[in-house]
Amino acid sequence: MPPHDFIQHLNLWLRSGPDAHGGDRFELAGPREVHAHFRGRVFRSLFQPQIRRGGEVVCHEAFLQVLTRDGAGVSPQALFEQAGDDEAIALDRMAFKLHLLNFARQRSGQEGLLALNLGPQTLLAFGGEQDRLFRALLGDSGLSPRQVVLEVADHGFEDCASLAAAIARCRGQGYRVAIDNFGRFSCDMERLETLAPDIVKLDRCLIGHAGHLGFARRVLVELCAEVRRLGMQLVSQSIESRQQLQAAMASGVDIFQGHLIGRPAQQCLSLGQLAARGGCGLVA
Repeated sequence: MPPHDFIQHLNLWLRSGPDAHGGDRFELAGPREVHAHFRGRVFRSLFQPQIRRGGEVVCHEAFLQVLTRDGAGVSPQALFEQAGDDEAIALDRMAFKLHLLNFARQRSGQEGLLALNLGPQTLLAFGGEQDRLFRALLGDSGLSPRQVVLEVADHGFEDCASLAAAIARCRGQGYRVAIDNFGRFSCDMERLETLAPDIVKLDRCLIGHAGHLGFARRVLVELCAEVRRLGMQLVSQSIESRQQLQAAMASGVDIFQGHLIGRPAQQCLSLGQLAARGGCGLVA
């Protein structure tokens, strides 16, 4: 189906869906980019690469860029904080579809994962009847749930049993699940073992201290060893200096992400493109 016809078909489907709202729609903004209109704002996708030790780009994390109709920037975090639970879930779902459309249009047959951020309430509701459109889009885009990572931040305050059940349900449907910002609020290993995600993303506070303090570096080494013992992959994010990268590598981290590796961009950049832009593409 031609891209324009596909977008029209998607918008017809969107208007009849559970999150239908007048004016919400997708539109082609160029040969390889799709924008979304949601509640009077324009959404765009940005992608930041994650690189495995040795230099393979294994994933791109999608971020939301929000603009008003006159082009002024809006903080996505503020947008979510101001939204109620139902609107935040609808916002997440719109962003998922947008990121998937842009990711699929840029892949050009390349392998790799797409990481999507979502709130705990969205994760609790994810995968039900209201997300059938997202799953259908996956199939139409030639992707499987296994190529999608659902990232959720665990503040340690949510009910552990409910969150663990939601993670298990999503994993049972084929999605990978990552606990984001681990270590910001808690390093509770028992809780992490109960949640049983596929991936653990270390908070920037851990790698920030580890890059400068010997004691914190030893703590990070021990923490990484415990996470790996549970059979989970480790991602160190917010890598902004060589010192931080070296500390993360010495700690046994599997995958690296941050401005030193590559900044969020409208395109899903390959290893060669990252190197050409001055990114730390070749992780030794």
